[in-house]
Amino acid sequence: MMNVFCIAGKLAGEPVIKETPGGIRMALLTVEVERPFANSMGIYEKDRIEVEVWRGLPETLASTCKQGDWVTAKGRIAARPYEKDGNTWYNYSFVAERVDVLK
Repeated sequence: MMNVFCIAGKLAGEPVIKETPGGIRMALLTVEVERPFANSMGIYEKDRIEVEVWRGLPETLASTCKQGDWVTAKGRIAARPYEKDGNTWYNYSFVAERVDVLK
């Protein structure tokens, strides 16, 4: 089985660095990706996809990326279950294992 995503788009904002209670650093990148088809009015809409990067990547990306830069991201989709009202729900996130800045 494979669990892989690959996207290319523009950074919609600066990388946001956070730290877990255990001291592990991570960053959130919002990548704006144009859809491959036009809507009913002929406009190509864009999706904003939030991508997580962990450990050594956050500092590197924060020092080399800025809003509007083209990036590619490849990684896996993580499903994080939670319980609410007796039901199990899932939050999905895109966890990048590799991010390249296209300059």
